[in-house]
Amino acid sequence: MAIAARRIQRPAEVVKLPRILVYGRNKKGKTTFCTSAGVDNTLIADPETGTDYMKSVNPHVWPVDKWEDLEELYGYLRLGDHPYTWVALDGLSRFNDMALDYTMNVREERSIDAKPGMVAQKDWGQAGKLMKTMMVNFYNLKSVGVIYTAQERPMETMSSEADEDVEAEVMAFVADLPKGVRGAVNSLADVIGRIYVAPIELNGVEKKQRRLWLGEHPMYDTGARSEYVLPNYLKNPTVPRLLQLLDEGKVTRPRSSTK
Repeated sequence: MAIAARRIQRPAEVVKLPRILVYGRNKKGKTTFCTSAGVDNTLIADPETGTDYMKSVNPHVWPVDKWEDLEELYGYLRLGDHPYTWVALDGLSRFNDMALDYTMNVREERSIDAKPGMVAQKDWGQAGKLMKTMMVNFYNLKSVGVIYTAQERPMETMSSEADEDVEAEVMAFVADLPKGVRGAVNSLADVIGRIYVAPIELNGVEKKQRRLWLGEHPMYDTGARSEYVLPNYLKNPTVPRLLQLLDEGKVTRPRSSTK
């Protein structure tokens, strides 16, 4: 009974920041979305030097040049003695490449028969295991919310929704990750959003609006855990606006909040 009293919990009593996956094409605002969580309380793991030109925002950045840098970041956050509320793993696609390089180097060091620079089949499997372990480790951090970002890539899929007897090929847009790794991060994320820019007309002037697609769509890997019926997309997405949408089913906060 004592064990049960400690273990049983109710959702309304759990305080936990969500795990958010945002993917999209280059230069669509993934890093900007990460900084919107709050410049002074967000640490960005940057493998692509995407923050180098954000001098006016001046975020806190942990440069990641190799896989070991990411392991050191996790070790730092796991200690809990830090000022950050959010960590942004800003580039899962690049991290996956680093995991593959790491496994190749380990194999080459252990085997005199290994050909330098050649990818073996088992390297892909080992890299996938590293990625899944890394994502679970960050997911399990209790002191911070986690934002994962990734590039997107098109993928042909088979769909039979239009006609039960006819299957048609459709183009889907998914996070640019191996299938197993993509499935793992999709299952961990509380929110999966595709970020993009849409043309709009405002007072007769054509402008561009950044959006985060959250609704179910046959072409996107998207969705969110919420007790409310959410709109298909969030205009001018920021982390505070997204959190309010999840918690209240509507958004009244201003479009940007980085302090």
